[in-house]
Amino acid sequence: MADENSSSGKVISTSVTSSSNNSPHLAFTTISNIKLHIPVQLSLSEPNYKKWSRLFRLLILRFNLKGFIDGTTIASFADDAEWYQFDALIQGWILSTITDEVSDLILANNLSTHALWKAIYNLFHDNKHARAMQLEHRFRTTMKGNRSINKYCRLLKNLFEYLDDLDAPVTEHALILQVLQGLPHDIRGQVQFLQYQNPLPTFLEIRSALLLVEQQQSDSIHGAGASPTAFLSTGSGGCFGAGA
Repeated sequence: MADENSSSGKVISTSVTSSSNNSPHLAFTTISNIKLHIPVQLSLSEPNYKKWSRLFRLLILRFNLKGFIDGTTIASFADDAEWYQFDALIQGWILSTITDEVSDLILANNLSTHALWKAIYNLFHDNKHARAMQLEHRFRTTMKGNRSINKYCRLLKNLFEYLDDLDAPVTEHALILQVLQGLPHDIRGQVQFLQYQNPLPTFLEIRSALLLVEQQQSDSIHGAGASPTAFLSTGSGGCFGAGA
């Protein structure tokens, strides 16, 4: 990505009195709670780099601050107090929206917004091809096992999002088929017809159907509940229509 790897910069005045279109919108200095604008905490244990990065970029673009993260806006002179103030504010945004685990890995010797941004990008993309291969293998071989439907679907969705973070995305169609493929036979037999629906149900619809089956199986212990297959195949409640 060009933004993260840019190494050359041009001097752009950040003077309050400047009329240049490149000048930041100074309203950004009034932001008191960055988490209202970026309600995502970047973490190594959650697949949220792309979400965090996108939210941060949208805020940066809104206030015309892109040059601070891509390195094209640099101090006009050694004692450019205004530039250092703006840069420090944006660094504060970054550090307030990442976990301690991430900050401990990227803080050393990264003394500007651009350096921090680049270090974070590199942290989440280092050895990305090898990591993507490992994650894709795990994605393709994950089975429900003893997990609840909720935990099983969340695990596959997290792997799906981790792969996207590593620029190795799989389609939602592949995610849905993997969810169905990894089910035990007793559940798969009740929802197998869903893969023949046209259009294919969404991941959330598949998850809802599986939760219904799981609940029905629990209810059947007490002799209650109708077959979820019969319910789902009728399209009742607007969840699914008849397959084409």
